[in-house]
Amino acid sequence: MRRRRGNAVPLVMVIIILVIVLIVSVRLFSSFANNDPEDVVATFYHDEQEGDFGSAWELFHPIMQERFSKNAYVTERSHIYMSHYGVTTFEYDIVEEEEIQNWKMAEAKETFPTANRMTVEQQFKSKFGNFTILQEVYAVQHEGEWRIVWEY
Repeated sequence: MRRRRGNAVPLVMVIIILVIVLIVSVRLFSSFANNDPEDVVATFYHDEQEGDFGSAWELFHPIMQERFSKNAYVTERSHIYMSHYGVTTFEYDIVEEEEIQNWKMAEAKETFPTANRMTVEQQFKSKFGNFTILQEVYAVQHEGEWRIVWEY
């Protein structure tokens, strides 16, 4: 009598296919995650809230990425929060949003056909007490995706 051993190759192939489908699904979902100006701003501040300043930097428009190298931004932003403010995280709310036509940064040559100005309120609980920072943040289109710009 001969015993048949199950062939493991089909099982391995199914697992590989499932992993590939999962990876493609996650990438596809993340490409749609920032399809709204408020989404990209919320993602930016969520990343910073989690201490992931590198991922937040990736959401900057190239104009902002030229202003701050990734390394400098990550180093300085984390230093401000942790060393100067004495906090490890913060809460935030987008408290106001306005669409602006033909907006231009003061220092930029480029005019953006549409910009969404949002006022972001960050609430910090620090060793120096509780405080709130209001910052105007702009979301503008770059190559079909919303990106973050600050006014200078």
